[in-house]
Amino acid sequence: MPRLHGKISHISLYKFCFDLFRKLGVGEDDAKVIASHLVTANLRGVDSHGAFVRIPHYVAAVREGSINLKPRVELVKDSPSMALLDGDRGFGLVIAMKATDLAISRAKKYGTCIVGVKNISHVGMLAYYTLKMVQDKVVGLAATNSAACVVPWGGSKPVLGTNPFSIGFPVDGDLSIILDMATSVVAAGKIVVYASKGERMPEGWALDKFGKTTTDPQAYLDGGMLLPFGGYKGYGLCLSVDILAGILTGSPNSLGVPGGWAAQGGFIAQAVDVSFLRPYEEYRSEMIELIRLIKSCPPAEGFKEVLLPGEIESRTYRIRLEEGIPVYEEPWSRLSEVGRDLGVPMPELL
Repeated sequence: MPRLHGKISHISLYKFCFDLFRKLGVGEDDAKVIASHLVTANLRGVDSHGAFVRIPHYVAAVREGSINLKPRVELVKDSPSMALLDGDRGFGLVIAMKATDLAISRAKKYGTCIVGVKNISHVGMLAYYTLKMVQDKVVGLAATNSAACVVPWGGSKPVLGTNPFSIGFPVDGDLSIILDMATSVVAAGKIVVYASKGERMPEGWALDKFGKTTTDPQAYLDGGMLLPFGGYKGYGLCLSVDILAGILTGSPNSLGVPGGWAAQGGFIAQAVDVSFLRPYEEYRSEMIELIRLIKSCPPAEGFKEVLLPGEIESRTYRIRLEEGIPVYEEPWSRLSEVGRDLGVPMPELL
């Protein structure tokens, strides 16, 4: 069983992340973006994309030269409602945020904007970008493709990535709807979390390298494969994201994306300003009514309530903001090694 090492405040974790990336050679503004992104993932309970899981991989990628600390980000193509960026192998968390900000600003002026990005590293938790978009009262889409680890429906060899996407619909604060999902049954990073905790994963998530169903996370990590969610329908979405974020942006498809936990294919962000279609307050009123209708739906047997996409993460965020972020021994130990190596002391636990 996993051993809980303690809890850490989001403020302490942010400072540690910021200090560590500064020591690594990341610029001040970029280090703030990276630290904010990682801590937000942990606060929302998306620990697979948080500091303890991702930092060791990001640091290793920088040292290997696969992440460029001083990229020359280029606006390759530009029009009022579409743009393409070349990230020059920079930190995906930073460059994808630049693309998102550009999409928002253009959407505010022209109604909608799509920004594609190629040549980047891992972009992290996609909800980070759609959360930013709903804060600016625009409907947001973010999608990315990743290295092949998912079998196509009916196949026995990995051809597609987990290829996640996120859609955000603005309302008010916690009422905003944030869908963030892999098109595989589960994000690969979540299996890492299960492995680090010493837990079995649910059946139906993955196959081992011999194509047999397994609940052992290590069997997946040792050359196994993920399954698409929802059978052929999930496979269709998985393929669509590979085309949308990969081929459309001039990035590799999943089979061409390098392996590794810091690698990524392409990224795409779209923002739609609601007020170009109808008055925002009318939209907001109808969204609140729709949410009321969904939340008032009687729960089925075995359920306590009907939840909205992103509602669990929003609740987890509030709890961890107040009570702290859980820390487990193995991830803490791995991060401690990185901190010692860079001369950054580990933060105190609560």
